[in-house]
Amino acid sequence: MKSILTILIFLLACLTATPQEVTLTVDAPGTAAAGERFRVIYTINSTDGQFTPPKFDPAFTVQGPQQSTSRNVQWINGDVKTIATTTLIYYVTVSAPGTYTIPAAQFETKKAVVSSAERQIVITPAGQAAPATGQTQGQGQTRAAGDIPSAGTDVSLKLLFSDREVYAGEPITVTLKLYTRINLSGLQELRYPDFKGFLREDIESPPLRNLETEVIDGVQYGTGVVQRLVLYPQISGEIRIDPVEMTVLVQERTSAREPFFDDPFFDSFFSSVSTVPRKVVTQPVTIRVIPLPLPRPADFHGAVGSFVLESSLSSTESQLNDAITLKVVLKGSGSLNLAGEPLINFPQGIEKYDPKVTITSTGTSSGSKTFEYLLIPRNPGKFEIPPVSYTVFDPNQEKYVTLRSEGYEVNVSGTPGGTEGTDPVYIPGEDVKYLGQDIRFIRNGNGRLGTAAATLVTELHYWLWFALALFITAVVLLLRGEQIRRNADVAGVRNRKALRNARQRLARAEALLKGGKKGQVNAEVARALWGYLGDKLRIPPSEITRDRCYALLRQRNTGEELISELDRILTATEYSQYAPVSEGESPAALCKRADSLISRLDDVLD
Repeated sequence: MKSILTILIFLLACLTATPQEVTLTVDAPGTAAAGERFRVIYTINSTDGQFTPPKFDPAFTVQGPQQSTSRNVQWINGDVKTIATTTLIYYVTVSAPGTYTIPAAQFETKKAVVSSAERQIVITPAGQAAPATGQTQGQGQTRAAGDIPSAGTDVSLKLLFSDREVYAGEPITVTLKLYTRINLSGLQELRYPDFKGFLREDIESPPLRNLETEVIDGVQYGTGVVQRLVLYPQISGEIRIDPVEMTVLVQERTSAREPFFDDPFFDSFFSSVSTVPRKVVTQPVTIRVIPLPLPRPADFHGAVGSFVLESSLSSTESQLNDAITLKVVLKGSGSLNLAGEPLINFPQGIEKYDPKVTITSTGTSSGSKTFEYLLIPRNPGKFEIPPVSYTVFDPNQEKYVTLRSEGYEVNVSGTPGGTEGTDPVYIPGEDVKYLGQDIRFIRNGNGRLGTAAATLVTELHYWLWFALALFITAVVLLLRGEQIRRNADVAGVRNRKALRNARQRLARAEALLKGGKKGQVNAEVARALWGYLGDKLRIPPSEITRDRCYALLRQRNTGEELISELDRILTATEYSQYAPVSEGESPAALCKRADSLISRLDDVLD
């Protein structure tokens, strides 16, 4: 009975308590860096009313509000006070520097309408607040002031470059790194720019599962590498790299206090954790690319870096028609993928096959590239395989460096045509000889004698057949000469075979699709398009870029519709490497679009 009476008195006191005046306050920082996420917090000492948010500037990217309410009852010396609070939190990001005004918000109850004060916020350029002394970073990468997380930034994403001033073709190692001072539950939607002016090669990176502790300018961060890649600049000048975008899942604690528990312990005990997606972006970066000096040596094949050249021969003693192997190995650090095949003048009498090329990587841009030639001696004797000359551009020395391997002498033994019935063998520099059996027995027995027939030279049909043979020989020589001339034009051969090669690559893409290897289909489609453009437009593989292809297509009146379709397909193939399988256009549809585009381009470019 006593407890019931206490409750009745308490409820009566609550009903007779004097209502308090409604107020609306706003809390926002005075300054923030461009791209930095900050909070705008509105607090109302009431839970009964309608909140009208401010009209944020169009330059603001706003998420929220995240709303929470609480109600506390205090009984002090017989006085009862009810304290109700509503909190609304907006998460705001501004990308353009400047001074902005946050207008007033309103809260309307049945008896009054209250407004918050206006607030001004100054957005400074990204990285301006970072100290200029932070120049250290592990793993051989340089960090400029803009690479250090800005003061007050709880989550940020940075692109770290091995160098920002390089020569054309010199590889740049890029590390995408995450910095956070709050709890994260996951990463989503990683989107890269198109890296115009660069060839991009991804480095296999393990998934980011754990963060490491790193102290930067006295502030402790959890850091982790999201992805590593290598960029090869293809054009000279200042090239701008657009921001990388990524969505992180942030764990935020929301208060859920019940009445009568105005205590920090109970506030932590009864609170809950929610996951809020937040977009983070890197700052745009400008890379200065220095052109390679002119003139370029004749044996320069696109390799930029520090290299050494080695060679080996499987045997210097060989039998006729037995295969031997010559290996030429380019080792070092640099653009191994762009290094072309060396030019070797093999002696006449040795048949050479196209080399087998193998690239072995020992680091981000270090390793070796092996050219393995299969050689078959067709004639006996001694043959000189000359030393291989290979010129590279060394950025450290800022000049072209010519590398040379050793030469070899091959002794080929064996007798061509050593058995009866073999065909005549041609030996360079000698007359044609019959190397088969040289003793013939005279036929035994009685022969038949008769009157000799007239010689063929007196017959008309003999001269007709002779003239026809001369005509056919002349036609064959002309056609053969034309074929040799056309084959000597390597670019022309690539141009004529461009459509066939592209169709073969698309056929491989369809085979991969039928085999269930959908992840490899889009990469094969991209190779088909890049190979077709390089062959048809006569662009060396080391110099092919989107801008150059588009410019050459416009010169040949291809039409903006086809160029736009080409750009969309190339973008789709690049996006598919990072987007989930369920996103984007299906590989089968992309194959059909690529096949149709190549056919239409071939009709225009022929």
